Amino acid sequence: MADFNEPQVNEPATAKAPIWRPIVGAVAAVAVAFCGWSAWQYTQGNDPLAFLGSSAFQTVAETDDGAPQITTASDAAATTTTITVTADDVCAAAATLSFDGADVSVASDRVVAVISDGGIWIEQATTDGAAAMVEATARRAAALATWANGQGVGFKQVTWISEDANGAVRMVVRFACEGAPASGDTAALLSSASGYAISGNAFAELGSVAFAQTGGEAPSLPDAAEVPVIASKTADGEVLTETKATNRVVDENGDEVSSKSSVSGDEGNSLSADDSGAVSADAASAQKTDAITVTITVDGSAAGAGSSSATLTLEPGATVYDALASAGVDYNAKSTGYGMYVSSIAGLAEKDHGSMSGWMYSVNGVTAGVACSSYVLSDGDSIYWWYANVEY
Repeated sequence: MADFNEPQVNEPATAKAPIWRPIVGAVAAVAVAFCGWSAWQYTQGNDPLAFLGSSAFQTVAETDDGAPQITTASDAAATTTTITVTADDVCAAAATLSFDGADVSVASDRVVAVISDGGIWIEQATTDGAAAMVEATARRAAALATWANGQGVGFKQVTWISEDANGAVRMVVRFACEGAPASGDTAALLSSASGYAISGNAFAELGSVAFAQTGGEAPSLPDAAEVPVIASKTADGEVLTETKATNRVVDENGDEVSSKSSVSGDEGNSLSADDSGAVSADAASAQKTDAITVTITVDGSAAGAGSSSATLTLEPGATVYDALASAGVDYNAKSTGYGMYVSSIAGLAEKDHGSMSGWMYSVNGVTAGVACSSYVLSDGDSIYWWYANVEY
């Protein structure tokens, strides 16, 4: 048993040196070396701490609600998704439209859509009576504006143009996409529209209504030109029957979109022609009653092609486009937001002789400012098509 009174003998300190001392020495040596290396990196223009930005490191950030959120360097590169809406998408949407729970759709092949500068323009030929046409046009435009606003691509407005069979505008209305109305009667809808206009013929047929013939800012076309609406009532009135169509109408991709051949008769009867182009005796008699006679000339001489003329007998309300379709000359045309555009006649196509070359037309020596499908002919008119802006 040890005697606590015996003197204590201490062993030399070196015999029991703490183990942490060599570790501290090693760390100090590394620190000195790192400082020296860092100083050298700075003199070379480098950042010695750049490795800390490696994706191998993670940081912990706090969200607004205080919950930690783990992020990595790879999260910083956000993925960008591009959303694209085409004219075909708009036409497809037209076939699904509803307003305030009611179906207001129109078949996608019965409308033409143009997208430009953040806006959508829809062109539709309709044979509805004036009251039904005005109501449907306002509801469809509002419904499409709501659809466009939900696409997330920044559409600003929708303009809906309803026309008669000759391409004359019956009504045009524009709604802003943001805040477009989702309910309301025709008067309420038109009061909330950016602008609208109703033709004199259609407005006269409406009788007593709770809205004016025009309102707001006059809607314009994609080129900023005002949509042409005849404000006064005309002697000829509206044409609400189908007109003769060509089987050479193509879309913007060159695909054929129409192969119909029909002739409009009196009192709204649509008469189908057989393969030879003949119609029944009663139909022929009906057409002859108010038929008009016009002349048409197609001149491609500026591009080294020929020139030919013909005299045509057409039904009342026929357009320059109808005359070309009846002239027996090959041509290509496509439907646009402005009307029918003729791109080729007798094998001579636009841009064949320069980037600005193509077909133009005049009536009675005056160059028209509307699409050929919108110019209604009168008895005795002289139509002249010529190939212009030729470059050699």
